[in-house]
Amino acid sequence: MRVLVLGAGLLGVTSAYYLQQLGHEVTVIDRHAMPAAKARGLASSGLTIDAARLLQQSAARRSAQAGWKELRRQLRRRMGKWLDCTVGRFNPLEHLVRLGAYSRASARALRDDVGVPAGARTAGLLSLYTDAGAFEARMAQQLHWRALGCEEQLLSAQETLQLEPALQAARETLAGAGYALDDPARDPAQFAASLVFLCRAAGVRFLTRHQVLSLEERNGRIEHVDALDPAGRPVRLQAQGYVLALGVSSVVHAEKLGIAMPLRFLREYILTLPIQDLGRAPRVALCDRQDKLRIHRVETPAGDCLRVSATVHAGFGTEGEPDSDRFEAMLQRVETLLPGAVDTSRARFETAMHAVSRNGLPMIGKTRVRNLFLNTAPGARGWINACGAGKSIARIVSGLRPELEFAFRGL
Repeated sequence: MRVLVLGAGLLGVTSAYYLQQLGHEVTVIDRHAMPAAKARGLASSGLTIDAARLLQQSAARRSAQAGWKELRRQLRRRMGKWLDCTVGRFNPLEHLVRLGAYSRASARALRDDVGVPAGARTAGLLSLYTDAGAFEARMAQQLHWRALGCEEQLLSAQETLQLEPALQAARETLAGAGYALDDPARDPAQFAASLVFLCRAAGVRFLTRHQVLSLEERNGRIEHVDALDPAGRPVRLQAQGYVLALGVSSVVHAEKLGIAMPLRFLREYILTLPIQDLGRAPRVALCDRQDKLRIHRVETPAGDCLRVSATVHAGFGTEGEPDSDRFEAMLQRVETLLPGAVDTSRARFETAMHAVSRNGLPMIGKTRVRNLFLNTAPGARGWINACGAGKSIARIVSGLRPELEFAFRGL
């Protein structure tokens, strides 16, 4: 079957690879100059101006709809809550854990079978608990998460300090930590480049610098895709199956076709802090569960730095200026956990807006349009679930059952 994959991010590239392995003739289209541009650090990971404008237009269209459509949504929501109570509560985190475990296994199989590297390794990810009650609750769930495929190892406060001596200043408040050797924040550039090479070698065709304009439906199927080529000339692309993997831009195209893809918006606050004492800076990436901060080392032209980030819910129209109070709280928390490690007087502040799915899950599966399939995770780090999502959507497009228990759409 001829399949057109819309989007050459990590999700699009992995979809193309696994589709080709199942015998399909695959073409991938993307607006960037090369496949997996974001994974290679050659494109922004926040909302572009164009994406923001499209989402504003989409939000305006949704708000203009009233009457029975809004009533129907409310009824569906209430029915969903009733089912949660009577059948068993839906827990998105469990689905993410399963997908993550399946993705890691798929990535390891790629490494063993065809030599795809796993990417630059780090010393791991350490999730810190300074609330004893929260750590005890996590310990109580350990067997459950382990059964779902979670590989995180729980450490006592003493074991945490042995692993990361830079946290000695937090000894009195540290309750424990969870340690995962495979850090999802690691650089996926080498993996992405190798997978693109394998795709090309297998016959996958990449159309770069092409802008997708619209998906045209006829009789319940996508008839063709209208796009612009690198010279700005209109082109029409046709296939038998289509995989929508355009990230946040997928939402606008899907909703034009009557496919609901509800979003919520997050603002990310980012601090870049020059390291002034390497001996006091952490070796492992840190996740502060109490203040919801991510802390990891990065190399910049100015030298080694700590990158600190936090995300909060935000209305899309919220003013984009940095929140000085929040940045100040982040600085104080870093000084509490890692005193003397960084030069706070030279801190660099940034903000970025992200649109993510309402329940936080990637959108993978079938749609009401018979030959259109979804593999998109707006606003999420594609590396974490790329292999599992790509392998699953390839099986769904091929009429096969996925190997994974997950909240796939339309199944």
